[in-house]
Amino acid sequence: MRNRTLISLMLLALPATPALAEDYPAAIEALVEQGVRIEARFDAPSGMTGYAARVQGRPLAFYVTADGEHVVVGSMLDAQGANLTPEHLEAHLPEPEYNDAWPRLEDAAWLREGAADAERVVYVFSDPNCPYCKAFWEASQAYIGPDVQVRSLPIAILHPSSMGKAARILAADDPTQAFIDHQESGSEPLARVPADIRRQVEANNQLMRELGAHATPAIFYKDTEGHVRQILGLPDDAVMETQVFQTAPAR
Repeated sequence: MRNRTLISLMLLALPATPALAEDYPAAIEALVEQGVRIEARFDAPSGMTGYAARVQGRPLAFYVTADGEHVVVGSMLDAQGANLTPEHLEAHLPEPEYNDAWPRLEDAAWLREGAADAERVVYVFSDPNCPYCKAFWEASQAYIGPDVQVRSLPIAILHPSSMGKAARILAADDPTQAFIDHQESGSEPLARVPADIRRQVEANNQLMRELGAHATPAIFYKDTEGHVRQILGLPDDAVMETQVFQTAPAR
């Protein structure tokens, strides 16, 4: 029940998007109309058809019955209790490629914490009303410095006041300090958002969607081989240290 509820909430959070140019059975078509991105179709056991997909960046398998009228979401087990779904996803759902995202992030409207010449760069889409974004900001303070910079892209997707708050940050004489002040003590939204600032926030919103990020914070960084990676939501301490920042936090 908990997994079903989680998946339902993830689907509700997705923006409506046009279906891909594909002839899907009705059960899958309904999911596509909710924003599920189908990456591959494959033959599954017992005459079922499998679909490898991503929901908010999370890989999921959907299994459609032979009549096309019903879809099963989640893990498929064989007679011995072995979970077949990880093998299905590994075979049919390639690792997403985000390298083209890096120059687009560089050209977006962001503010920087940390040294301008810091070699380690992390981008994060942050909504002013997102508690997990605030938690990530708090955790990042132990890493930011001469070797690590974090570039935050203000977005407005969670609450009507998000636009005014994001605009207040970007319109400030010192956006970085305005961002820090907001994280430390909150802020009031601008009563009137300048048109150019609104366009910047909306462009960040659009970029986030185009990069397949449907949860906040949405974090982009480069792994040890220079490949761009994405994390949706608040990572745990170990992931922050070993993957996102790739350095030990200041103690």
